[in-house]
Amino acid sequence: MKKSVLFGIFAIGIGLVSCDNDFDFPNPPGQSNPQEPIYDSANLTISSIVSGTINLDEANNSDTLVPLAEITASDSLVAGYELKFVGQMAATDAFSTPAEFPVELQETQLMANPDDLDAAFHEVMKTLDPASKETHIRYIAYAVEGSNYMRLGGENVYYCPMTATMSPFAPEFTIEEEYYIVGTCTNGTLDIDKAIKMTNSGISPYDDPSFSGMIEVSPDQAAGGYEWAIVPRSTIIAGSGIVIAPDADLADEKSGYLKDYTSLGTYGMINEASKFLLTVNLKPEDGLYSYDIAYAFDNLWTPGPANNWSAGASQMLYTNNYKNYQGYVHIDGEFKFTSAPDWDHTNFGFAEAGKLSTDGGAGNLNVTQNNEPFGNSLYWCTADIVALTYTTTPIESIAIIGDATVGGWSEETKMTPSEDLLTWTLKTTLTNGEFKFRANNDWNINLGGSLDNLTMDGANITAPVTGEVTITLDLSSLPYTATIK
Repeated sequence: MKKSVLFGIFAIGIGLVSCDNDFDFPNPPGQSNPQEPIYDSANLTISSIVSGTINLDEANNSDTLVPLAEITASDSLVAGYELKFVGQMAATDAFSTPAEFPVELQETQLMANPDDLDAAFHEVMKTLDPASKETHIRYIAYAVEGSNYMRLGGENVYYCPMTATMSPFAPEFTIEEEYYIVGTCTNGTLDIDKAIKMTNSGISPYDDPSFSGMIEVSPDQAAGGYEWAIVPRSTIIAGSGIVIAPDADLADEKSGYLKDYTSLGTYGMINEASKFLLTVNLKPEDGLYSYDIAYAFDNLWTPGPANNWSAGASQMLYTNNYKNYQGYVHIDGEFKFTSAPDWDHTNFGFAEAGKLSTDGGAGNLNVTQNNEPFGNSLYWCTADIVALTYTTTPIESIAIIGDATVGGWSEETKMTPSEDLLTWTLKTTLTNGEFKFRANNDWNINLGGSLDNLTMDGANITAPVTGEVTITLDLSSLPYTATIK
């Protein structure tokens, strides 16, 4: 898209260069050569003229500027001065971290180059996802004459705060929302009921293109060679389409690169009986996708001083996808994650804050609070063994809440911990209704489901009895359980 001659070259965050007058707007622009008022800024009014979604691809392909707003009222400037504008875009109306973009004034309309809008969009939205999103826009106005310039209204005055839904430029690649493993598990077909659905972190696959799926290979399957390939949902629904697999000569490699095929027939191969986690990065690099096959773990253990460094005596984390693990852990200062109740398998230690290392010499994981060592306590721990990240959230309280409790859904009733922090009890009164367990007076960490198998974000629990009861929550082992007597 050809840039505006009127506005010259604009560098976001640096300034605005006028080709006509050869001067720079500082960032933020200051005021030079104070003089008598040259313009009553209160008389400048600007209104949005955006209707519907702004498709930046269409504007760019047609080599047109995007009309955003229009001056609806304005006084005349002192002779020799002209109005110029800079736009700001943000993800919210707070404009805490806005991105600036150049604006061209054509007669009374404020217009912008689609290239500049796309750059600002990605800067503030922090995403590669091509989906349309609502942006917040406002404008800074200047009176300019030669090298003299004045920001109208002062440094805290902005014009025409508005919203605009934008569709950014489409990326050069496509990543779908769903991918599946096919092959031996589907008897060489595209049967979605037998295919293994892969998962990612839940955010846009354009921002997290890593998908994982667990493959369980039996001894008989290993003897014959377990075949696998990856397909997007569109291929399964259509019955044909893109199939992602390794080169036939590298079929039994545990890591490497995959490429697109147009039909089933080329597969990766696993010749060992075990559970495996297949992870693939579906953002192509030179037309190839990187992948890795690692052993899949049913649980993670947490040896440390709280259990005399005995993995077998430690609390376990559980998983629903063999990638993300979570659970309650009693930690006394430091610990490690292990993939078995011993030290003979994969151990996860400290790489950097929030990051894990599988290096045998990696240090212990330390828990901190307010950047200070934080000792003997109960924590809610999470670990992503693909991204090699972890979190530790100290548990300050556990309570019940719900319409079956004395406080209803608006006020929780706190429980009392045991000395080892793994058993929590409460004497209270229950009525007909439902309740849940939650931590830290918040819903970020909560347990629900059935009393003999409580899980994170599980369903509301129906009170099994009413009247005065003693509730005991056991977090010492999996599954988490509760009794009500």
